[in-house]
Amino acid sequence: MRIRTLLASLIAVGLLASPALAAGAPHGRGPKAQAAMLGETAGSSNHPVQVLNQICDNPNTRRGCVPIKANLQRAFERAIDAPITWVGHRRDHAGQFWVLGSVKFHGTQVTTMVAWRDPGTFGCFGWTRLSWQRHHGAWSVYQGISAEGCSATL
Repeated sequence: MRIRTLLASLIAVGLLASPALAAGAPHGRGPKAQAAMLGETAGSSNHPVQVLNQICDNPNTRRGCVPIKANLQRAFERAIDAPITWVGHRRDHAGQFWVLGSVKFHGTQVTTMVAWRDPGTFGCFGWTRLSWQRHHGAWSVYQGISAEGCSATL
């Protein structure tokens, strides 16, 4: 009997929590939703960051880059807490450098990617790619992968 009560309680809590989670999740395909997804992919920073003023098909190699639209840029600034400096190229000693990837919609799935590099010649670098799926109009992450490396000095 206790197991059934516990199971019913867990299901009830899950059902009550889902509208709250959906309310904070990105909705639609517009700049606000794309910025929220890119912000989640980028993570957070306690320090100022510099962000490339272009959006790239491949942020690792900076291929297929086009200027970022002003509405997406403003939405991204609202989506993360870190102070942003928009730059045309990476500046050493100016904070972590982020390159945003194109938000790729595939029906009810989306892929987002952000590459980053720490300041300085021998700084660490990496990228994160998240896959999103839509449930009841809200986007949620269902899988992701990340890589990080640091230059070795002798």
